[in-house]
Amino acid sequence: MPRPLRPCGPHCITVRLAQGPVCRIQQGMKICLTILLLWSAGPPERARAEGPAAVAGIASRKSPSLQFTQTAPYSDATNLTRHFGYAVPLPEYSLTNESFQVLIPESYSTNGSWGLLVWISPSDDPAIPADWQAELLTHQLLVVSAHRSGNERHPLDRFRLALDATCNMCRRYKVDRRRIYIGGFSGGARLASMLGVAYADIFTGTLCICGVNYYRDVAGIGGQYYPGTFAPDPGLLLLGKRSGRFVLVTGEHDQNRENTQRVSSFGFKRDGFRNVFYLEVPGMNHALPAAAVLRIALEYLANEPRPKIPGI
Repeated sequence: MPRPLRPCGPHCITVRLAQGPVCRIQQGMKICLTILLLWSAGPPERARAEGPAAVAGIASRKSPSLQFTQTAPYSDATNLTRHFGYAVPLPEYSLTNESFQVLIPESYSTNGSWGLLVWISPSDDPAIPADWQAELLTHQLLVVSAHRSGNERHPLDRFRLALDATCNMCRRYKVDRRRIYIGGFSGGARLASMLGVAYADIFTGTLCICGVNYYRDVAGIGGQYYPGTFAPDPGLLLLGKRSGRFVLVTGEHDQNRENTQRVSSFGFKRDGFRNVFYLEVPGMNHALPAAAVLRIALEYLANEPRPKIPGI
């Protein structure tokens, strides 16, 4: 019989060596970006696990794709430098060449209060699991996710796609600015964790499933480190610590479990982030969780009372 879900407190420490890329580095922005490129793609032995094969059971039903023409005022080189600390040339990018998958329920109305979930997939297919859609509707969330934004794409492009999607969805639909969430799975979750901190003025909540990055080095096992991958603006970092809400989901057998545990306890919580919920799913591998787990995560992001989890 599966064990119940269990949230892990700040002293929940794993004893297994991480399988993710851990190393010692001397921090600098070029080094950080190099590390980010490596982490986004994942090591060779995990490439298939974090690509399309990792999202078995994804819904085949898709809503119409959208194209946008106006970039966000906060996605240009100046703003990316300010938010992430990268002083590097941006790859060639044109929003008019991109397309986005959206989930807009038939019950959507401008009379209601609708939030937005911006989803970053580890593969170029941005589809959402079929059993998630009822929960997204219950929480009145619109969803947008870019095509061609998988782990093989340059991370700076993936940032811009998520930011441009956010801005354009807010222009096109009536979105409650208090409920704009960034989320992702695996390599997509790593980028979502960075956007949730660096763009705390845009995203009020962050949902990371089986992957997380951090802005400074976090100690691993045996003198190793999970390297920091960006340098956020100090004012926005403080905003994220005070008001941002972060849900870090992993599985008992997830290859990124220790990484997630360490960053939760010795990163977010140690550095004073007020609202961080680590949720470990018993028996789960490196995979998207069931809708029941999504419900718990969304309730936390919405600042609803901490859900009662059976068996806790």
